[in-house]
Amino acid sequence: MTRISEQLVCHDRFNYVKAEIEAVLARARDGDPQLLAVIGPPRGGKTKVVETFLNEHQVSASGRTREILSVVSPKHLTGRALPDACLASLGMATEMFKNQTTATDAFIKVVKRSGTKLIIFDETQHMLERGSSTTVRAAADYLKALFDQTGASIVLVGLPALTGLFQANEQLADRARRPIEYFPYRWDGSDYKSFRSALAGALEYLLENSWETFDCKDSEFARRMYVASAGRYGIINKLFMEVQSLAGSAVNKVASYQEFYQAYEKTIIGRFIDFNPFDLTVEIKPEHMALVYMKVMQEVGVEI
Repeated sequence: MTRISEQLVCHDRFNYVKAEIEAVLARARDGDPQLLAVIGPPRGGKTKVVETFLNEHQVSASGRTREILSVVSPKHLTGRALPDACLASLGMATEMFKNQTTATDAFIKVVKRSGTKLIIFDETQHMLERGSSTTVRAAADYLKALFDQTGASIVLVGLPALTGLFQANEQLADRARRPIEYFPYRWDGSDYKSFRSALAGALEYLLENSWETFDCKDSEFARRMYVASAGRYGIINKLFMEVQSLAGSAVNKVASYQEFYQAYEKTIIGRFIDFNPFDLTVEIKPEHMALVYMKVMQEVGVEI
């Protein structure tokens, strides 16, 4: 039996963000590069979208050389850190270049020569977390130079704090599209319906593999999972993976409240609520659902 982590549920948020990244790649191919930020809290699914996008294009882009580059933003921002991270994404030795200017020029030349159409920077908030105002401004200038000189679309992925780069450089802000907000599903309205649909996809995986578990339309389980995950699909996936691990090699696999209670106890640090949401002695109320959503957003500096 495959693991649930290998069975990606392409829910609404995921599909929308992935389509936006595909669109900026297509625009660059047509000679109209775009600069897009994708922002959201941890465990929302941002990195999974990027990984899936890259995996798909590794298969479909055979014959194109380095059309898409993925760069992990440096954790300690210095004048050389960002150019060196870009060079490393190409497998180039950073010590070959004596300063920031030569490293930057070399990266831009290779990108243009290789026909690169999209550069993705993940964990972009690192550029602001440990950088001074001078180095943050330099990072913003560097990104502006890449965008202007390479003809490639650029996607910046990370926590909402990354938008500080646009405050550090108004010219970079003027070149960028409005950020895509990969936020958790809200606890009400059409957003909650999308959350229910995402959860149903995970339950269907278990049901299709002969698990004894909840019906996809079970509203009580959905409310408890919402409080447990604060509307983030990454946490849904984490809990389902733990339930699958707890079952081990058992012939009759069960995913009931008991199993989800244990999974929550073992894997979740309950920062947003002071009880286990799968404890049936506790009644889940709408205010619990609203509370966890507001807390996860406040944690990353987004006012509700």
